[in-house]
Amino acid sequence: MLEALPPGRPPRILGPYRLLARLGAGGMGEVHLACRADAPTADPYRMVAVKTVRDDLEADGDFRTRFRREIAAARTVDGPGVARLVDADADAPSPWLATEYVPGPSLAEAVVRSGALPAGTVRALGAALAGALAGVHAAEVLHRDLKPANVLLAAAGPKLIDFGIAQAFEATALTSTGLVVGSPGFMSPEHLVGSRAVVPASDVFCLGAVLAFAASGRGPFHDDEMAAVIYRISRAEADLDGVPEELRPVLERCLRLDPAQRPSAAELAGLLGGGVPEVFPWPGAVLSLLAAYGEAARSAGEAAASGAGVAELPTLGPVVPYSPTALTERPALPAAPVGRRRRGAVTAGAVALALVAAVGAVLLNRADGRDGASAGGVAGPTAGTGAGTAAPVTTLSQVVLPYGGEGHTHDFGEAGTDRAHRPAGWSPWSVETGMPIGPCALAPEVLVCTGAGGSAVGLRASDGKRLWTVPGRRDTSPVGPMYPAVVDDTVYLTDADGIAAYGIADGAARGKTPVPDGGWGVKGTDLVDGVLYSSYFDVSEDGKGLVSAVRLKDGEVLWRTPLDGVPEQLVVGGGRVLVPMDSGGPVALDPGTGRIVGRGGTPCGALTVHERSRSVLCTGPSDASVTVLDDRTLAPRHALGSGAAASVAVNGDGLVAVLGEAGTLTAYDVASGRERWRVSERRAEQVCFAGDRLLAVGEGSVRSYPAAGPADATDFEDYEPKLPEGAEDPEFPAEVLAAGGAAFLAFPEGLVVSGYLP
Repeated sequence: MLEALPPGRPPRILGPYRLLARLGAGGMGEVHLACRADAPTADPYRMVAVKTVRDDLEADGDFRTRFRREIAAARTVDGPGVARLVDADADAPSPWLATEYVPGPSLAEAVVRSGALPAGTVRALGAALAGALAGVHAAEVLHRDLKPANVLLAAAGPKLIDFGIAQAFEATALTSTGLVVGSPGFMSPEHLVGSRAVVPASDVFCLGAVLAFAASGRGPFHDDEMAAVIYRISRAEADLDGVPEELRPVLERCLRLDPAQRPSAAELAGLLGGGVPEVFPWPGAVLSLLAAYGEAARSAGEAAASGAGVAELPTLGPVVPYSPTALTERPALPAAPVGRRRRGAVTAGAVALALVAAVGAVLLNRADGRDGASAGGVAGPTAGTGAGTAAPVTTLSQVVLPYGGEGHTHDFGEAGTDRAHRPAGWSPWSVETGMPIGPCALAPEVLVCTGAGGSAVGLRASDGKRLWTVPGRRDTSPVGPMYPAVVDDTVYLTDADGIAAYGIADGAARGKTPVPDGGWGVKGTDLVDGVLYSSYFDVSEDGKGLVSAVRLKDGEVLWRTPLDGVPEQLVVGGGRVLVPMDSGGPVALDPGTGRIVGRGGTPCGALTVHERSRSVLCTGPSDASVTVLDDRTLAPRHALGSGAAASVAVNGDGLVAVLGEAGTLTAYDVASGRERWRVSERRAEQVCFAGDRLLAVGEGSVRSYPAAGPADATDFEDYEPKLPEGAEDPEFPAEVLAAGGAAFLAFPEGLVVSGYLP
């Protein structure tokens, strides 16, 4: 990332260097892209990364001593796999050092933006880093903070950076007694004992954790709670489930508890193939990041060479350093409440807290916007794991439908952001299905997306791999694909030919329930407790409708109720089946018998049921106004605003989000109708809730707001899906699912993308 310097100020000079842009920051230092003031350049390979103390801190004697040690360590180590020291001055009013600039992302950013790396790339990455580490150890220096943010990716291969807490073998530690130095999730067991216990094999342990992250998209000791991370590291209980089989034996050796049983850095390089290939095998997504970094640096250099300022530099998006347990002001993915964690995890956490108390404090990387490697590594949340053997890994256990919770609320609840509800082994992915698709349902291991004429595709939820395809027979439904219904290990697809059952693991046909006799066309479906409720219209005669209930596990038709009008998309909620009609008000049916138990007088084009307040949200069929109805009488209580709505969602606390057609996003209280907050939102076409966030989904992006309301006009986060190479930008908005902090977006053109929720 390049962050523009404040506009309107004269160029800042440190030693012989002019600062061009901000790259990142750590607890005490800042890092800037720079070039020589007497020789401006647009060549990124002639630029440097200048590290200096933050302006708001005083460089005291202890700091200058540590800074001199960093300079000495950087001067000692050299080689193709290390960002070399160019110049330094520890005695300047503002101490600084300059290293070669690496125009590329950190490993953390590359994995977060483009997903886990292929096994072949990880093997080459590991061989190169192990070779570089062997050179560092040969110079009798320990890195001691090897993590994804401290590995930069260059076109020719990776480079190690940031020897800020490096320590020569014979040096006396400057840290306080008992202070543990390192990054949670990527420390070795020896780090927990103290700085004097750290040995070259400790760096190898950390490198093994880094490579596991690169291969799977998550750290091998990751947990929502720092205490559990420390506990797992102290026992060397690594989770390598997401690592390809061919890499596991080598990484298992690196992550052994006993340092003597780990390979040396030089031996590890040999185990992984040794040497750096002439053309490094970066995947296409990483090559795109490399190109973007180079172009951004060139733009900064051109501005400096022309004599212009650099206030309008391009950026590569927000940067958050990879630190799985470092707390931010608003965690992107809040940890699961302790009350919901398994007893084993709580016990392990208590043991770990005792361990931390015994050895001292853990020095965490800051994650408040001032943290980062010297070229700004990023990463987002990673998949959660259990703490110790007493608590098995928890993953998504329920089916997630595109309309969220019961009542078509478009609220994915706390499970939308709780990592325990993420598919096992998940990392960001994208895939072209090659067929137009409609709504999708997310089962624990399979994402099922429907298409026209009863077609469907099953994608592995963790990586998007196509598992099976059901070809369409014909386009028999005039209203498009229905939501897939998943019960146990079977998926049920509905169209005008009936309800067809398929195995969710392999797509094998398992039977069919025909449509009712008489030429009915399906209009909408809803699944509750294993019963599929469907509304139909008479394709041969106007003005007739039908609602049915079918128990899916055995195909038994529980009831069928004729209607004297054409039904729309029915909704089951509040203990009733609610059916909006094309003329007149909605009809309420008993879900057990199908008997009509109520009628409303307010015309509704769509219905949403909020269980807690016993409210029914009615979107008008003509003006798209939103009216709150009484759940029993279906009489209107109050209206929410006066504008037309493009999309409506309501969360468990009764906060209603209305995306207006006029380009506004307004939040109301469902019980009182009082407006809570409002923002301008012209890009989105639908809204939904996930945990404490409100998502506004457009054609090619997802914007996330705090559900409680943004603090100002800039209080939001954006996510733009990473498209497959060569894919065209989507023309229509996606159907979105949220589970465990991951978003699953299905575009009608056939593109499916999964990435971190913003």
